[in-house]
Amino acid sequence: MFSYVVVQQAWTRSSGRCECARGNHQHPGRCNRLLIWERRTGESKPGAWVAESKSGQFRPDASDCEIVCWQCYTAGRA
Repeated sequence: MFSYVVVQQAWTRSSGRCECARGNHQHPGRCNRLLIWERRTGESKPGAWVAESKSGQFRPDASDCEIVCWQCYTAGRA
């Protein structure tokens, strides 16, 4: 789990948009879907998102924190 400060830093870097750039998803390049701050872990609601660890280790810095929309997050789990 990331600290509030790390998530805020990553959110600012992302400009409130999904940072997913996985090639096996249904978007070319970065997803860039518009997100809503209050909908963190809001599951299937529009604008919902999660803060995901790039390394899987939840290192305490924003470089390991990726802001991902709910659709990309769940597509990565399938």
